[in-house]
Amino acid sequence: MVRRCLAAAVCVGMAALAGAGQKPAEAKQKPAEAKPTAAALVARLGSESPAARDKALEALVARGEQAVPALEGARTHKDAEVRWRAAVALHRIRWRIGPKLAARIGDLMDDFESLPVGERETVCRDLALAGQGEAVPTLRQVLTSDPSRAVRQAAARALVLLGDDGLKALLEAGVKFKGLDRYTVSVRIHIGNSYLERGEFDKALAEYEKAKKLEPRNSIVHYNIACTHARAKKLKLALDALELAVECGYRDVDWMEKDSDLDNLRDEPRYKAIVAKLRQAQQER
Repeated sequence: MVRRCLAAAVCVGMAALAGAGQKPAEAKQKPAEAKPTAAALVARLGSESPAARDKALEALVARGEQAVPALEGARTHKDAEVRWRAAVALHRIRWRIGPKLAARIGDLMDDFESLPVGERETVCRDLALAGQGEAVPTLRQVLTSDPSRAVRQAAARALVLLGDDGLKALLEAGVKFKGLDRYTVSVRIHIGNSYLERGEFDKALAEYEKAKKLEPRNSIVHYNIACTHARAKKLKLALDALELAVECGYRDVDWMEKDSDLDNLRDEPRYKAIVAKLRQAQQER
């Protein structure tokens, strides 16, 4: 298992002044600049500097819904450049198109709302291919707001292609897997495993607990909970979950013995008893 650790270092330096008795000069701090209003940013959309226009547009998109009233007002601005850029910003806010995705997809989403259903379905697929993970917020927006069931399904399929983040967006959007609880459990386990690999134990446990509510006797869910607690050095909870996994049908003792996630349990008498029980059952088969 790949383990990642983050380290932070803070270095504080002070320059000594020459001569005895002198005191360090106080650092002069510049007053923080006031955040420009949405109206001020809209005005900058007509700047003579292309860089300033682009910067203002991205700042408005980053503000999201808060910038919409000012941008709506700019639709009738006397400057055609301002009108055009305001429309672009509104479009990107509506469809959650961040700067990286905008750079990757170009005009792919232009006039999306007015495209025929079949073309909108194709755009969903192309968003996943071109935008990768950056396309998740946009596809989720399509999933929750497009009037066509076919397009919403295309957005859902595209999110599945995008792996963990896409699957998580599907579940967070409230997509129901009616009659497919086992699939939903698998998704939760998959997402939980990703958190576990990154050492985000609380998030991993949250996903496993959601899976457990759907299938209380799923042995893999209990096993993964045991792994999470073991890595977090919560040994009693880990052993409780491991015993429950075995009670629910977990039998892969060979994997258990080499799984690095359980290394903290190796010397525990309860762990040894679990292994002995599984080995005995293995011999009796």
